[in-house]
Amino acid sequence: MKINLYKQIQKRFQTSMIGSLARIEDFLGFVWGHGKNKLTDREYENRELWEELRTEILNHCNYQMREALEDIKEYLEYLDKKDNQYEYNFIIKPRKEDK
Repeated sequence: MKINLYKQIQKRFQTSMIGSLARIEDFLGFVWGHGKNKLTDREYENRELWEELRTEILNHCNYQMREALEDIKEYLEYLDKKDNQYEYNFIIKPRKEDK
């Protein structure tokens, strides 16, 4: 279950990153000729800027995702150790007979 949680959180990070970039392309893609085959000089320059920005965003988000997942992994390992650190010893003594 803990591994499943780890994978789900990783997937959410990735979906958020890619989804956010797609929204930017939907709203501002006309600036760099998104979806066009033939670009003007200005669109070409803007596309180069967009590709650089997109790479920077992905690198930053991937770094933050790795750090967050490492934090979660360490916490889950801590919980495992915490769950396993206690040992219960029950001492069963015979009942004293009524005198």
